[in-house]
Amino acid sequence: MIFFKRVNYFGKKRKFLILGFLNFLITNAVLQISLLIFPIFISTFLSQIINVILGCYLYGKKVFKVGKITSKIFKKYLILASFIWLLNYLSISFLLALNVPKNLGAAYILPILVLISYLMQNRFVFISKSND
Repeated sequence: MIFFKRVNYFGKKRKFLILGFLNFLITNAVLQISLLIFPIFISTFLSQIINVILGCYLYGKKVFKVGKITSKIFKKYLILASFIWLLNYLSISFLLALNVPKNLGAAYILPILVLISYLMQNRFVFISKSND
C-alpha cells in the first residue's frame, strides 16, 4: 500500500481565495474604471500591473509561505501574470465580438483566470520542497 503525505490544501486554498478576493477588488476596480476611459488592451495591462505588485507579495508570502521572493520567483510570477493578462485581453475581446459588453465579459472570464492562476502558482511559481 502506498502512503501519501497529507497536505493541508484547504488552508492554502482558503488563504488564496481570501487574499485573492482582496487583490481582485483592487485589481478589478482598476480594470472596471479604466475600461470606461481606455481601450481594453491598456485597461487589462494596468490591472495586471496592480495584480503583479500585490499578488507576488500576498501569494508568495502569505499563501505559499515563500521565505524570500527571489528574482527567479518574481520572473516566474511575471511570466504567469503576463499569460493571465493576455488571456484576459483575448477573452474579453472575443466576448465583445459576440456582443457581450466588455465589463460583463471581464466578469465572466474571472473564475477561469483564478483557477489557472492558483494551479500555476502552486505548481510552477512558488514551488517548495514539500510540493516536489
